[in-house]
Amino acid sequence: MNRLAVATIGALALALALAACGGGGGTNVDANPAAQTTPGTLKLGLLVSRTGASASLGQFVEYAARLAVKEINDAGGVNGQQLELILRDDKLDADAGVLSARELAALDPVAIFGPFSSRVAIPVAQQVTIAAGIPFVASGSSPLITSLDDKGTVFRTVASDALQGAALADHIIEQGLTRVALIHVDDAFGLGASEAVRQRLVQRGYPPLANITYPATKTVGFDAELAALTANGVPQAVVIVGFALDGASIARGLKEKLGSQMPRLFGSGNFGATFISNAGDAAMGMQWVSPTAPRSTPSYAAYRDAFVRNVGLEPEGTSFTGYDAVYLLALAMAQGGANTRAAILANLQRVSRPDGAAPVAIGPGQFAQALAAAKAGRDIDYQGVAGAIDFDANGDPTSGTYLISEVARGADGNMAFVERKVFTFAQGAGQ
Repeated sequence: MNRLAVATIGALALALALAACGGGGGTNVDANPAAQTTPGTLKLGLLVSRTGASASLGQFVEYAARLAVKEINDAGGVNGQQLELILRDDKLDADAGVLSARELAALDPVAIFGPFSSRVAIPVAQQVTIAAGIPFVASGSSPLITSLDDKGTVFRTVASDALQGAALADHIIEQGLTRVALIHVDDAFGLGASEAVRQRLVQRGYPPLANITYPATKTVGFDAELAALTANGVPQAVVIVGFALDGASIARGLKEKLGSQMPRLFGSGNFGATFISNAGDAAMGMQWVSPTAPRSTPSYAAYRDAFVRNVGLEPEGTSFTGYDAVYLLALAMAQGGANTRAAILANLQRVSRPDGAAPVAIGPGQFAQALAAAKAGRDIDYQGVAGAIDFDANGDPTSGTYLISEVARGADGNMAFVERKVFTFAQGAGQ
């Protein structure tokens, strides 16, 4: 059976299981924002890419969120009320994301979560959720999210690129590469991530040779940008902050321009098989840093086992962000004893890093234990798939776990990203 068939069957089985849960909990994906919701359920809005360049990751985030909803409903729901997941497609586009978020808001969800692109998450927060007082849990990583005037309503399940950028800069310097140039896409993600790398390089005493921006819609024809990138000399390393197609064009252009002087390539963005197939030999040796989950923890093991058992696939990418978001939102309401937005906002940080002396650690699949702890007046401390997820005052996790992958040839002669290193990087590290 092919991968697509397995994925379809797994998603269908999980959706049917959700629909069968007591209290009417389930998953609604109808395009009409005024129809197809179930009376009496507690609605969570999931805004995620279901079409477009990142649809594959969006599908896995959806699988993970559905799994969390199923587990919580199987445990009796939140304060006796079943969860219902309502979905809309952000299409990895700011305007589409805002429109879809407004559709979700019209359904009166207790919270909205999901966008993994900062180019979507930031306008959704600014134009929809903050004004409406809707708790919003995104997984975009731009440092610009930290500084939003969000009235305490915006959180995220991955660490800021302020951490990832610093970690990437340190990794480059550790390899003896100190002549570094940056090139980044002109959007919230590109601007924030590249600035984090730049700041760390400057802090370490190695200011970049160049820091070049290109339009978010551009995927080919980078001659002018590459000329500017090398105007101050040929760098030892080039950091590309972008996506698969534009990144591939930049890599090919550098190889054509510099030949044997080709610098080492590093990436922070949405790369993968599409990048390799389009970049060809220019991709060889590129290293890419991306958020991941600490895979040696009991939380990850429990999540992976449940995902494989229910979906029939291995979890991919940062799909765990959807799972962690559902659990955090549900736990905040359980801790607060009320299924309201106010209870979420008052308790979301608390369940991530409680002040109590003896909190009850809650991991994936342990919602029944969380309900019992809350009823007994105990503090809940969620140990998520992504790790501790301790929120700071800005709603940012205080640490992030990252994977460094490298393009290498396998035994079959084909190029692929090979995992090289997994590490955790915390706020203030190396300063």
